[in-house]
Amino acid sequence: MSNWFVFHVQTGEEHKACEFLNKLFDKEESVAFVPQVEIVIRNSQSIRKELRPMFPGYVFTDSILEERIFIDFACKYARFSKCIFYLLGDGNRKYVKLSEDEKKFLLGFCNDEYIVENSKGFIVGDKVVVTSGPLQGRESVIKKINRHKRRAEIGLIWFGELRRVSVALEIVSKSK
Repeated sequence: MSNWFVFHVQTGEEHKACEFLNKLFDKEESVAFVPQVEIVIRNSQSIRKELRPMFPGYVFTDSILEERIFIDFACKYARFSKCIFYLLGDGNRKYVKLSEDEKKFLLGFCNDEYIVENSKGFIVGDKVVVTSGPLQGRESVIKKINRHKRRAEIGLIWFGELRRVSVALEIVSKSK
């Protein structure tokens, strides 16, 4: 059974911190990754897709190591990186791993490379119907839609609190 731990890192340096952690740990024991969101950016000339961190300033680690061993090793060596601040915990030297429900919820949105891909759908009256992508069948987590930017804000439970995350959602049509 693997545990997911989260490191707080310098925003914008997520991939650098991820590389440092992957060099630090054996690939068979622990893997660091950055969950990313595919964002559609439209300007006057073109439409392009870009990958952005789903949680800016955080790097996740999937580890099969025993919890105490991982925490000791991570705290000992992570301080040698300039971009890693600390392992998330409650402040009393009790470090927190993601719950199984949080892991399943996050894995349900991501593909094998931890990327949340573009979703497509349409609006009928007040209801959103998603026809393809990771939001299909999960319309209830959508909190807000910005049709011009082709984005949707979804609500995720993360460490016991509700967080809003922006994901790509293309609304193909709208009818009354």
